[in-house]
Amino acid sequence: MTAEPIIYEQPISEHVRVCLRLEYLFNQIAHWLRGLSSWDSRAAMAAILETLNVLDRPDLKAKLVKELSRYTAVLAKFAETPHIDRGKLASIQAELSHTIYQLNSTQGRLAQSLRDNDFLNSIRQHLLNPGAGCDFEVPAYYFWLQQPPQERIAQLTHWCTSLRIVQNAVNLTLRLIRQSSASEVRVAHEGFFQATLDGQASFQLIRVMLPHGAGVYPEISVGRHGISIRFFALNLSERPSQTSNDIKFHLTCCEF
Repeated sequence: MTAEPIIYEQPISEHVRVCLRLEYLFNQIAHWLRGLSSWDSRAAMAAILETLNVLDRPDLKAKLVKELSRYTAVLAKFAETPHIDRGKLASIQAELSHTIYQLNSTQGRLAQSLRDNDFLNSIRQHLLNPGAGCDFEVPAYYFWLQQPPQERIAQLTHWCTSLRIVQNAVNLTLRLIRQSSASEVRVAHEGFFQATLDGQASFQLIRVMLPHGAGVYPEISVGRHGISIRFFALNLSERPSQTSNDIKFHLTCCEF
């Protein structure tokens, strides 16, 4: 069985950077919710509370609505394009409209009900310190962790419903961005690649895809006029050095 390629992503805008962080946390929550041990529940709880910290940005809801509305306007221009899949276009437009409606219908900040939960707040306050959340610090949390796995998972899942709207918005945003451009095969000569970017385009995300066995990883730098990528071999004991090999990879400059 062939291993899946590894995809490295570099956000260009702050909005996409926040969305990637949220996606990373949502993936963690989904993973830990499948576990039955109290340690799985601890990890899921920590990811939920980290998500709340990201959602504390006061402009996040407005920014999500603004970007999704912009995508709606962009897609509307494709309606008369020949050979376009009108059914797929209509489906995406409906998904955008529904997601925008859900965000606009949310009262106050995103996931406000979780912020108002005293039990979660007591844990959240202690988790700000390294090594915190020990049993002696929050006895109620320790007691909750001793409950049957089904009860803990059900409660965590219930709390996650308050995050579902923003999760849907983030997933839709990143899906549209990632699918907005086709990848191209590029070669980094002696481990270095450089290219200019169209200054008139609105790039959101750079994606580099490498075979699982490539033996190198990229460091991606994005400036106003271009990108540069250096490929390094992993070294766990010394400072990594740029490879001297030519590296073939797939590059996607996502513009939406």
